[in-house]
Amino acid sequence: MKASFISTLRLFKKHIARLITIIAIVIVSIGFMSGVGEVQPTIKKTINKHYKTYNVSDLYLKSKKPTGFSTEEIANIETMFGSENIIKTFCYEVEDDGKITRIYNYNLTAQKINKLEILEGRLPENANEVLVERATDLYEGAKVGDVISVKNPVGGTISCTVTGIVQNPLLMHRAEETSFINQDKNVSQVIYVSTDLPLIVNDVYVVFENRTLFDSFSDRYEERVEQAKQLVVTKLGDDNVSALSLFENFGLYSLNSYAEKIGMISIIFVVFFLLITLLVVYSTMSRLLDEERNQIACQKTLGYSSSKITGKYTFFVFVATLGGGLLAFGVGQLLTKMIYGAMCAHYDMPDYASSLNFGYYLFTFGIIMLATCLLTFATGMKIADKKPVTLLLPKTAKVGKKVLMERIPVLWNRLSFRYKSTFRNVFLFKSRFFMTVVSIIGSSVLLLAGMGLFDCAVGYKDAVSIVAIAMVIIVFSAALSALVIYNITNINVSERNREIATLMVLGYHEKEVTGYIFREVYIMAFIGALLGLPLGYVFLDFVFELINFGSIAQMNWWTWVLNPIITMFFTFLATLLLKNKIVKIDMNASLKSIE
Repeated sequence: MKASFISTLRLFKKHIARLITIIAIVIVSIGFMSGVGEVQPTIKKTINKHYKTYNVSDLYLKSKKPTGFSTEEIANIETMFGSENIIKTFCYEVEDDGKITRIYNYNLTAQKINKLEILEGRLPENANEVLVERATDLYEGAKVGDVISVKNPVGGTISCTVTGIVQNPLLMHRAEETSFINQDKNVSQVIYVSTDLPLIVNDVYVVFENRTLFDSFSDRYEERVEQAKQLVVTKLGDDNVSALSLFENFGLYSLNSYAEKIGMISIIFVVFFLLITLLVVYSTMSRLLDEERNQIACQKTLGYSSSKITGKYTFFVFVATLGGGLLAFGVGQLLTKMIYGAMCAHYDMPDYASSLNFGYYLFTFGIIMLATCLLTFATGMKIADKKPVTLLLPKTAKVGKKVLMERIPVLWNRLSFRYKSTFRNVFLFKSRFFMTVVSIIGSSVLLLAGMGLFDCAVGYKDAVSIVAIAMVIIVFSAALSALVIYNITNINVSERNREIATLMVLGYHEKEVTGYIFREVYIMAFIGALLGLPLGYVFLDFVFELINFGSIAQMNWWTWVLNPIITMFFTFLATLLLKNKIVKIDMNASLKSIE
């Protein structure tokens, strides 16, 4: 038991760099996946809470007649929905110096539907007191105590004192509210006048009795809305009334629409991040196990079972994934909060809920933990089940074969010996080449997708949420790309210690040895970066079509140039960081013969 514990500690100490790298990759991946994944559920919870807290109306019935609804029409509406489920108002707009003011006239003290949130001040107590909608990018607003002129729809003005600043739950959008009287203009100010019973009723707001139907614009809710609309048109006539629902409310519906787009983006990128993470961790552990063949053989001769031997390496990846996963929780929560905050730039949303969300986090953490442990155990068992004598023998050297470039004499004959050697090594070890190139392709595609989304989103004033998501994707894809390249380069150096030591003994200088190894890394990274462009094009086209937002044509041309440059920069940075590792290799230890 003690020997097994010491052996496990040595494993962690020997491969501490790989342990830290796996932890970092898991932090980036789970942090991104859980952070972005929780945005849509958080926004939908916000919308549902907003709907119920302020008793937001489901239908908005507007009379098409100048005289408003007749007594008979109002009676019909009350019969259809119940008098307790409606509120009758008089709403009109006036234009002065090109600015449009909307005025609502109803009993403010008995509001039960579309409850106004009083941000400052109090409710009016007499006819000369009013409430004003809060100031936004669009609304001018006012201050408590200001005296403003309120125009009468039939002429004349009344001087009124502002007693309170409020927020209407139907006016969530901070930058757009189209005017009734001029569709080409937006409303500049909204005023609320309190009246026990308006002389004219031209607006009626209706709520459905079953408030659970809404569920952030569910299919059942949409069916109920359509049924209610048809009922209203049948009873009141299409020429007399316009029946509008929350689907026509720009603020609420656009917020929900962006939440759905974020949800689709998160699903796509979560899958992609997941696959790349699993590929990198699998590559790391499979090559680590391959390096540990001698240790595994020794333990086999000492009587350790294959499962116990493999369990040590499974525990290694378990600790790395657990550590990264636990640290990723805070990263994910911070990301969700940041993106939610970005949405507030265009929408008046409630404060971010302090309650923790575990759904996406537990799902992604569980999938990565299960997959990495199972992959490591399966790979370990495949090696540990071999006979000790087989494991102790050095792996059979790869038989040199002609590479594709050798069949093109015009190119091949112009290369120096060292470059011929480099290209042969790159394409000879197909597993190493495949793992490296595919990992770099994946991270390059993710980075390109983030850059493409950003290019398209900055052209839309309301797409701040997509801009935020794009920036997060860029940052986390870049981090993942850097970690992937560093990890792969580190592995390539570690598993070639003997080869590097041989070159040093033969008299190769420091620059020649590092150049010999790193040239191969640069070539594989360059191939992965180039292949990432067409695959990124296909991926982006799929993303744009799925979310019905943006297009390849809207992307900047320099994005396509910058993407491979970033990949090559990270590759250069990784080789720079690993240069000392090559220089400090112990030649005696690396060249010891396998007995």
